[in-house]
Amino acid sequence: MNIGVGFFNLWLFFVLGYGIIWASMVWADKKRGKPIEDPEIYALQGKKRMFLLGYLPFMALLIGSVFVPINIVILFWIGLPIFISGIALNVIPMYSFAQFTGGLNTTGIYRYSRNPMYVGGILFALGLNLMGWSISLANIIFMILSILWIGSIHWWVLQEESFLLRKYGNSFEEYMNRVPRYAGIPKRES
Repeated sequence: MNIGVGFFNLWLFFVLGYGIIWASMVWADKKRGKPIEDPEIYALQGKKRMFLLGYLPFMALLIGSVFVPINIVILFWIGLPIFISGIALNVIPMYSFAQFTGGLNTTGIYRYSRNPMYVGGILFALGLNLMGWSISLANIIFMILSILWIGSIHWWVLQEESFLLRKYGNSFEEYMNRVPRYAGIPKRES
């Protein structure tokens, strides 16, 4: 298999997918009149920590995708809908945020998952891995980078949930008890 930098490598899907996700975030921010991301959490975490644990794994995965050719075999066709689901689970919450202007968002898709965008990120990475899978050094490195990125996603979830618990107190604690962190069946309100 020809491994190297190429136009038809995973970066093409990566950039297209995140282009859609970021465009939907810009749209939601404009519609709502303020960013969906709470700037307070970024102030608490510090720029160096955010870069090392948030952006660096993302950038490493993007760079790794440049070296992994798209491999159109059965795993590509399994990975493509998983990848598209990952994009959708990032775009659908943007609609919910655009309708919701402040406070703790428990509407829309957030009634079923506390972190649908992070679930989307995990599906995005899984889909990409399947779409380019072959036994090669580039794929193994990409898989390791994906695992590291998923680890950073989980770290961010824990940081955000700790922040939201401090900010919203009992409201967020009740929400945590009712709605699964990633996926599952929500409990009925008592």
